[in-house]
Amino acid sequence: MTRDNAISRRTALKLTGAAAATALVAGCGDDDDDDNGNGNGDDGFEIEPGTEITFDGQQSGWEGLSPDEIDGEVNPTLILQEGETYDIGWTEGDGIAHNIEIWDENDDLIEDYETEQVEEPDDDQMLEIEVTDEMAYYVCEPHDGSMRGEIVVEEGDGGNGDDENGEDENGDENGDENGNGDENGNGDDE
Repeated sequence: MTRDNAISRRTALKLTGAAAATALVAGCGDDDDDDNGNGNGDDGFEIEPGTEITFDGQQSGWEGLSPDEIDGEVNPTLILQEGETYDIGWTEGDGIAHNIEIWDENDDLIEDYETEQVEEPDDDQMLEIEVTDEMAYYVCEPHDGSMRGEIVVEEGDGGNGDDENGEDENGDENGDENGNGDENGNGDDE
């Protein structure tokens, strides 16, 4: 029996195995490592409203200090609730001048959410922010290439607890959803 094909099945299998091994060594294999480049390997860290978020300001990145879930993470993605208030800033540093600012997706400063540049942080390096949907990053302005973390804004209760004091979403006490004023919805408060 003569073979017309110069490559045997065994040779083809060897070549296929060698190509697969080469691809794996070259980094072409899928290792299911959902690392998004910000050091936390997932979609971010949900932070409870009212939480103080602190960082160690290092020229190589913002290293998380608190809350515990971001401790040691570099430039962690923060998932914050829209309409809620948080304190964010840096309490430790590397002796190089830093500040913290809140930017939108176009790298523009939002409102006046910025601190002065200092070499050693103090109480002035904390910002009290009310989260809006335009917030995209927390940044050290002089080191924005390395000290930049993402802010993901999720729809929250939007009122820092206003629904606990009996007001509806329009700020009306005992108001119906149309804002008519009384429980019957006819506008008569008498």
